[in-house]
Amino acid sequence: MIQQPKKILFASDLSTDMKKVFEHAVTMAAYSKTDIIVLHVMEEASKNSEKLVRMAFGEKLYQDIKNEQKNGAKNLLIGKNVDALRIRQAIAGFFQGEKEVDQIDKESPIEKILVTESKSIADEIALTATQEECDIIVMGCKQQEMLAEAMGDHVVRKVLKRSSVPVFVVPFSQ
Repeated sequence: MIQQPKKILFASDLSTDMKKVFEHAVTMAAYSKTDIIVLHVMEEASKNSEKLVRMAFGEKLYQDIKNEQKNGAKNLLIGKNVDALRIRQAIAGFFQGEKEVDQIDKESPIEKILVTESKSIADEIALTATQEECDIIVMGCKQQEMLAEAMGDHVVRKVLKRSSVPVFVVPFSQ
């Protein structure tokens, strides 16, 4: 018997295609009356590259750029929070029929937004799912490359290998 998830991890790469994937996560959250943790993992630069940038721009500017990049990612993900609210309201309206939009639960299904940095995006996604006690991971993958990526060195394949929870992969076209 398939159990409803109690917590969903939505892994985003911040591309525009993630909106469709996010809609699936919100729909799943609405059906199972659960929360979503949104995660974006930035790939760490190699130590050599990081050292060169620090030498060229100085430590303060380097840290400012890193913080700006993290804040920019977080702001993009907060925009998805507004989308989540609209999607949840539409679904709730569908289920509740006659009720006015004002009477619908207006809380976003997003419990928290995490922006992290790691050498391995797949490891960080699997680790976050475990640490946050998520029951499912929702990710996206380009449709025409899905088979090639599943066989190759792709993040989705690595998450599938490393995750102890089910992974829901949403295909999208370019």
